[in-house]
Amino acid sequence: MVDSIEQSPPQAPIRGPHSIMGPLPTQAELGPVLELVGAEASKVPALGTPSPGGPRFHVVGPDELLVGKRLQTLDAELGESDALYLILMGAPEHGRISLWRNALWPLLHVNQIATTGGGTATVRTIGHQRQAAFPSDLEASVLVARRRTHVMSAGETVTKFDQNATGWDGSPGSPGYPHFRWMRRHVGRFIAPRKVRQSGDQRLRILDFGCGAGWTGLEAAKASPGAHLSAFDPSPEMVRITTENAARVGIEHFQGRPGFGEDPPFPAEGEDPFDLVISSGVVSFSPDVSRWLDGLASTLAPGADLIIGDINPHSRGFERRRRRKPLLPVREMNARPREEIRRELEARGLVHLRSGAYQLSRPVPEAMHVNETRLGGVLTQPLLLANRAATFIDASFGSPMQDHFDSWVMHLRRPTTG
Repeated sequence: MVDSIEQSPPQAPIRGPHSIMGPLPTQAELGPVLELVGAEASKVPALGTPSPGGPRFHVVGPDELLVGKRLQTLDAELGESDALYLILMGAPEHGRISLWRNALWPLLHVNQIATTGGGTATVRTIGHQRQAAFPSDLEASVLVARRRTHVMSAGETVTKFDQNATGWDGSPGSPGYPHFRWMRRHVGRFIAPRKVRQSGDQRLRILDFGCGAGWTGLEAAKASPGAHLSAFDPSPEMVRITTENAARVGIEHFQGRPGFGEDPPFPAEGEDPFDLVISSGVVSFSPDVSRWLDGLASTLAPGADLIIGDINPHSRGFERRRRRKPLLPVREMNARPREEIRRELEARGLVHLRSGAYQLSRPVPEAMHVNETRLGGVLTQPLLLANRAATFIDASFGSPMQDHFDSWVMHLRRPTTG
């Protein structure tokens, strides 16, 4: 899924007063660099130093490849929440940084980078960047990496999504909002609306499996009047927002709970499984995809429909980002292709009925970003029309061009027997 470090070794020589072909800096010289990312050099030993635990730093040597025994060393030395400070000497190069970032995955995920050069330091995290004067002529990049299992742990996930919950609700009136709602409507209504059961008081039971702000499940419920919608998310704040959105659009039968897909809070003991389960853009957030899929399958009643979608790691846009963009969200690194998820679900007894793709890949997302940040939304409708038309054409021919789309969606069903 990611580029191989063995296929594309780091380029050398690297320009700067400390070339990777020359002597490596001392720990004292690295002190100001490590301080940029909140580390105290005297308390961070080099990788390979006997120590009872804690963070480590490592300066990349000439033509070094971080494979084989070196990765085993990392796994043995780093604790669950310890950081590795990987220092690349020379002028910052995004391609080279991305190469090492990819090499560390899936053991470690890089979530912060600091670069120095020309008396200036730049510190980047996902979505944030700051610059400051730097009291040294050292040219270097320091990649801060932590275990994937730590970055994707329950506590880290809840904290992250509670803090960013409002951003997942979209901004009505903004240039990007029509596309935001269209994507969720496309997935939520990927199959024809289901009618309310006519026998007794039973209603169609829908579950939004990892609801975020709830709009995908809400679209499904709106298309099935009288349905009972349940929703859960690791973030209590997300569940609160979904509850408010359900009331706002008039969903009369709704309940939400916090919880994780690996151990879903629905159905609880004594509750029935669901007739329709929808999960959009969630599986790539799971540190244990197998357990997550087990949890997903456990919510389906006999004869129930499942709609599942996520980002496509093999699209042209996402593959280009892995080659060139130094920092990527953990879900982009952790994303699984559609056919892999299909095989896993079929192994759990589900029957595949239909696949689709949506959200055109590069350069459409880039054009949408420019439209939203610089053009005041003048291209919103043309770009949305292009996405809708391409999605319709792709669906008409059975989704043969998945690499041209950044997202995929599938419809599967649990057999009534067996």
